[in-house]
Amino acid sequence: MSRTTGEISNLMSVDAQRLQDLTPYLHAIWYSVMQITFAVFFLWRELGSSCIAGICVIFLSIPLTKKVAKMMGKVQKKLMKKKDARLKVNNEILTGMKVIKLQAWEQPFKRKIQELRSVELELLREYAIIQSFSGTLWNAVPLLVAVATFTTYTLTGHDLDVATALTSLALFEILRFPLFMFPRVINNLVEANISINRLSSYLLSEEWQPIEKGSLSNNGVNIDNSSFVYEAKRFQEDDDGEGGDGDNKGAGRQFTPADWELKLLKSQLVDA
Repeated sequence: MSRTTGEISNLMSVDAQRLQDLTPYLHAIWYSVMQITFAVFFLWRELGSSCIAGICVIFLSIPLTKKVAKMMGKVQKKLMKKKDARLKVNNEILTGMKVIKLQAWEQPFKRKIQELRSVELELLREYAIIQSFSGTLWNAVPLLVAVATFTTYTLTGHDLDVATALTSLALFEILRFPLFMFPRVINNLVEANISINRLSSYLLSEEWQPIEKGSLSNNGVNIDNSSFVYEAKRFQEDDDGEGGDGDNKGAGRQFTPADWELKLLKSQLVDA
């Protein structure tokens, strides 16, 4: 099996959820561009060439946003790998809980999970910091656009009256939503692209093929220098050491595990 249980759990819970969250806002890719275009057009009619300063701020923020999105993608890939590793160990511990409790291995396995979780939290903290920086950047872009445009408008000798200022502020408010939504969709696209690659790799992996029935003419498995015994062959002895039969079968004492292992060892030495 090429996929671990932890990885499959992440594919169902995390990656599928990211694709579902992206779907309602996917149209923001085109209507955000359209809203930005119309808002800039009307700003040009109100403020003239002074709105070019605001447009320059928008274009200057694009490469910075691209770099931030690329950083988020790298951290996201590392985070998903660490999450898969933690869930794999967690599922293995739950599967073998009986052995762990009998051997009193709780603390070592607890430390193992805590170490994996601490690494995952460090990456998650880094991802949250980058994401908050991206949100701060794009919340500041509309304000910077307005400041740059009004500053250029007044420095070029124009009088900024109330009507022009209020109309421009309304247009800047219209511009705020697509500038806020567009980077969020870009970030979701980066995360969804990673999820799509992970899901595609899983769905396109080779299917499990059951072993077909073969003939006895060709050996399917060769085993050399081995001894085998069925657990059902463990029999009971009476008090004289003779195996019970008939009505007395099961009346004597049963071999202890140590006696049984010793008997197997003697038989293996005889075979050798």
